[in-house]
Amino acid sequence: NKIVEDLVNFAIKHNLKYEKDNYNNVIITKETSNKKKSTIALQAHIDMVCVKTDDCNKDMTKEGIDLIVDGEWLRADKTSLGADDGIGMALILAMLTDKNDYKREIIGIFTDDEEVGLVGAHNVNLSDLDIKYLINIDNEEFDVIDVGCAGGTQLECERKCKLVDKIGGRLLSVNVYGLIGGHSGMEITKKRGNANKILAKILHDALLEVKFNLGTIDGGNFNNAIPNKSKAQIIFSEEVDENKIKDVFNKLITEEEKSHKVTEVNMNISLDLSINNGTVEVLSDDDTEEVLNALNELPDGLISTFKDNPDIAETSLNLGVLKTNKDVIYIEHLIRSNVNEKRESLNKEVIEIVSKYKFEKVLEDSYPAWEYKKTELEDYVSNQFEMLFGRKPVIEITHGGLECGILLEKMPKVEAIAIGPTILGAHTTKERLEITTVKSIYDLVKKIILEIR
Repeated sequence: NKIVEDLVNFAIKHNLKYEKDNYNNVIITKETSNKKKSTIALQAHIDMVCVKTDDCNKDMTKEGIDLIVDGEWLRADKTSLGADDGIGMALILAMLTDKNDYKREIIGIFTDDEEVGLVGAHNVNLSDLDIKYLINIDNEEFDVIDVGCAGGTQLECERKCKLVDKIGGRLLSVNVYGLIGGHSGMEITKKRGNANKILAKILHDALLEVKFNLGTIDGGNFNNAIPNKSKAQIIFSEEVDENKIKDVFNKLITEEEKSHKVTEVNMNISLDLSINNGTVEVLSDDDTEEVLNALNELPDGLISTFKDNPDIAETSLNLGVLKTNKDVIYIEHLIRSNVNEKRESLNKEVIEIVSKYKFEKVLEDSYPAWEYKKTELEDYVSNQFEMLFGRKPVIEITHGGLECGILLEKMPKVEAIAIGPTILGAHTTKERLEITTVKSIYDLVKKIILEIR
């Protein structure tokens, strides 16, 4: 992992103590001779969600992003920016090399694989650290101090299907694209379209009117990103009339465009109908019907909000990944709730639906909600924010997934908050970072470290 190597080399270059584990977590400590003041841990994750536009040929596993300063914002050219959580890392590294004498140890905790199940946080060993305060720098709203977050369940299921050969007939490619997408926690209240669900509904409803077999269906790359594109290939027998196919699908496409016209102004659904001159392997009639029934029946999106604040999500789920691998259909959900019991109940509902249609669970991995409790750290940081910027911050329990819940299970006596500069469009190619808020968060963190008891 190149980022881990860079962190280790950074620590060596600046004469900082460091530890690296087998899960690519790195802990860097700025030591002090004064042991009287409490130790503060600053935490961020080192991975990002890599997405790119259709016309971008960059290999994001090997090539760096191309930065663009656009007025007051920093963005990337045709890719996600990675400010989630690269900017958190940068701020912590700046604190670790700041020339101020903090008169306390500052610990930087850098965790890996946050975006794919919070793997690093689950496995990082913090037992030898004496920490009083934890400041997570993975919040995406400058004016907000997070003091709690949703828990999540990553649920992966698959169904092995029977393949049959189809000779001749007509091939139809259905492509849903141009949706906004976005973070499945932070943007779930905005009722953005899920390309996987839109495509599944079109195919499900079409099958009620005209017979076909499903060849492939694919959409989304990450369970925590609302999929902005999805595609399928299906095949009709020769006796199915071409005009009938077009009429059925165009009617359903028009219905979907109308239902999403407010939130998805750039959504496109295209059809590409051609003659099959060879032999194509497709799902059997029964498998086609049951797979589409399952995908259509599954709930998705915002399930409930807080009773006292209907603008904040409480429980949601995202069908983030849908893949075909020869005779296997694979689906991946991320189920979130700020109430652990409601997350578990929704997870059970999803399992019951997919099991009815012969999908088998292949992974079920959960992390706990960070449940709110009043702390001195919350009050102190809120007061410092108001002194620095002349206004009170918003105290919020976020629907996004933060690592604090997992880390605080390891350190139950530690007080925690989550802050950060403003990031819009995380997990999309529209991701951008508000430049001025970076300096503001830097000033706030420095003041906390210098002055808190």
